Amino acid sequence: MAWIFQGNPNRFDIDDYLSRYSQLIYWRTNRYIKEISVGDPVFIWRAGSDAGAVAVGRVVEEPTQAQEVKHPEALGDDLWVADELSPTEFKTGIQLSEVRLSTDEGMVARSIAKDDVTLASSTIITVPSGTVFHLSDDEMAALIHLWGAPIDIFPAAGVVEGKQQLRAHYARERSSRLRRDKLSAFRKEHGSLFCEICGFSASAHHPKPFAERAYEVHHRNPLAAAATPVRTTLNDLAVLCANCHRAVHANSHVIENYEELAKLYASRR
Repeated sequence: MAWIFQGNPNRFDIDDYLSRYSQLIYWRTNRYIKEISVGDPVFIWRAGSDAGAVAVGRVVEEPTQAQEVKHPEALGDDLWVADELSPTEFKTGIQLSEVRLSTDEGMVARSIAKDDVTLASSTIITVPSGTVFHLSDDEMAALIHLWGAPIDIFPAAGVVEGKQQLRAHYARERSSRLRRDKLSAFRKEHGSLFCEICGFSASAHHPKPFAERAYEVHHRNPLAAAATPVRTTLNDLAVLCANCHRAVHANSHVIENYEELAKLYASRR
């Protein structure tokens, strides 16, 4: 079975949660508790004025009371705006595959879903109040089509072929909010943006409107290397130019690659 888990940003800081807990999240589950199973595909849906599907993943922990979940450090209970976490409410553990918090990143806006002939009659469109929504096979296929998800996320469903997509190591890192916050903090601290490895300064090569796009945000400790879910802080990130970022991820030795490249460029200065 497939599901949509919806959250209201006026009650919970969804964008911050999805940006910083990019390995594992827990979602309030007030219905379908006995039907949700490990392995079920999930779309995360943001309600409100900027509504739509903003993340995709799979169930890795069936609905469990918050006080008994395997990784309480990933509950994000400090992000509630209008409610407080109840230790007895049920939470479903979801391993995220990709986060897209804006239309530029490829989120599926509610207006797009509403225009789809299949999704137009789905409950997330017609009766959007609630937290958990079941997706029929046809609805799941339609939403996958709009998302353009790689087949390894939904092996039981067909996907559109021929669409050019970049599925690289940084797919989950490039949340617009996390990237924006890091670049803003870096600029405030150093006065300008530059690559922390090679020192490349885009402002010397590109017109101002394009200079910031020359930088990417890198996790100093790869997400895959973490033994347990961790919250990403700005200190966990580095500002790199696109060339250095790709070089760091040229193979699985990401930390060693970073250190080697940093030493190499430091010796040239």
